[in-house]
Amino acid sequence: MDYQYTLFQVDKGIATITLNRPKEMNCINFGMVEEVADAVDRCEKDGQIRAVVVTGANQMFSAGDDIKMMELAATMSGPEVAQTIESKAYPVVMKRFMALPKPVIACVNGICFGAGGELALACDYVIASDQASFGQLYINLGLIGNTYLLPQAVGARKALELIWTGKIINAEEALRLGMINKVVPAASLEEETAKLAYRMAQGPTLAYGYAKKVLRGSLNMEMDEAIKLMTDAQGKLMKTNDHREGVQAFTQRRKPAFTGA
Repeated sequence: MDYQYTLFQVDKGIATITLNRPKEMNCINFGMVEEVADAVDRCEKDGQIRAVVVTGANQMFSAGDDIKMMELAATMSGPEVAQTIESKAYPVVMKRFMALPKPVIACVNGICFGAGGELALACDYVIASDQASFGQLYINLGLIGNTYLLPQAVGARKALELIWTGKIINAEEALRLGMINKVVPAASLEEETAKLAYRMAQGPTLAYGYAKKVLRGSLNMEMDEAIKLMTDAQGKLMKTNDHREGVQAFTQRRKPAFTGA
């Protein structure tokens, strides 16, 4: 697939997906969704890719949904709108990020509003510039926004406040609330993200994937189900090359050389 709204590159086992509509503040349209979903599929199929970075072009992450999509939705029935959002809009990419059995890192380099914020929250780790800002702005359009991932990050009460008010918060506040993992100076954001991604790309990829799957899967389970899911994963991981290498490295007092297998 040729990409019009997205950049995709791979270097040293790290794939970088860049939302690339700078004139439109990297707003998300159907074409971008299709391209990012395709890029994630490529990351899953390529065994040489062991970590993924998601960012935005021109010192911004994303201002959210393209207003033209909303104008199109106004011509549809309610059920048609719901089906279109689920099959063609940002939830497609959210689910891809969350299901990818490899670390996905959001590098938030500026504004991160609406659907852009939902994509960031769907990533496994969010590192943001101290110049970044976050906002659930759907309410200004008479819509509701992020009711799934946001309360998991900040709690239901605070999530409802952010959704109702459409308040824009800075990176430090987002960190305090638990929406993101780390804030760094804007000048060092790329370097810090690259360090993190490289560390992830050198790690036990299968263990990362199972940890992600088990953690997300356990959220809505009873304790016994969650423990069973975890022990099943642990049993499979104990048969991997990376586990054997980890044990050998520990007994030999050296750094493990994981291969992701």
